[in-house]
Amino acid sequence: MNRILCPIHIGSIAAIVFFAVLGAASSKAQEEKPLKTRGISLAASDKLLLGDQIPELDGYALQIRTIVLKPGAVAAYHSHAKRPVVAYLVKGDYTEHRDGQGIVVHKPGDQWVEGADVAHWSENRGNETTYLINVEIVHQQ
Repeated sequence: MNRILCPIHIGSIAAIVFFAVLGAASSKAQEEKPLKTRGISLAASDKLLLGDQIPELDGYALQIRTIVLKPGAVAAYHSHAKRPVVAYLVKGDYTEHRDGQGIVVHKPGDQWVEGADVAHWSENRGNETTYLINVEIVHQQ
């Protein structure tokens, strides 16, 4: 017995194929990790040499930075294996793409940590400039 597909079924099949292809493309885009930073600057930065405070921490500094992300800014993929961070979002939107956690969207007033287990990239998907305060321990060379 021959069946003729009605236009509704053909439209449904076309929609399923379209969204399957769109989903595959979106998934591929999420897997790609940017290797270049763009649209980001520092508004302020200061360091405290920790060896002067705690001799066992000689060679390390506590650094505070105000990071400014223009709309569309991207921070390249990186790890915090040797650079732990405590972050606070002052203004704007901040979207992280964390390995193993997917997308994390931060809003003003949010605070979080980025320890040795964090590898990620981030971006400003919003329409306004984002201001982020990072406090981190860095090795002095």
